[in-house]
Amino acid sequence: MSSRVETLYNYLAEKKCKDIAIYDITNEKLSYSYIVILSCNDVAANKNFASSIMQDFGLESFPEGYNKGEWIIFDFEDIILHLFIPAAREKYNLDKLWQTRKVDMNKQDKKTKK
Repeated sequence: MSSRVETLYNYLAEKKCKDIAIYDITNEKLSYSYIVILSCNDVAANKNFASSIMQDFGLESFPEGYNKGEWIIFDFEDIILHLFIPAAREKYNLDKLWQTRKVDMNKQDKKTKK
């Protein structure tokens, strides 16, 4: 697993994010290697968290979907981060699309602690 995706996961865990899902799509011939999906409670929380990410990662331009706030997408070159409100996450169901590529972070944590 990429150290960049581990760093992002640790950041999200420190921020107490819930429902974090990571999908390894390195063999899909796409321009990115990982998809990270998480949910925030509502539009206001989603936009606030997106603003925190922008500040913490030194991003100057607003990510795709920021204005509406239901589905906000950050492009970190090899990682795409999706921030959803629960209804949008359920509607678009990216988790089902990539379910066979899900990374079990509990197994990853055990590997790095050895």
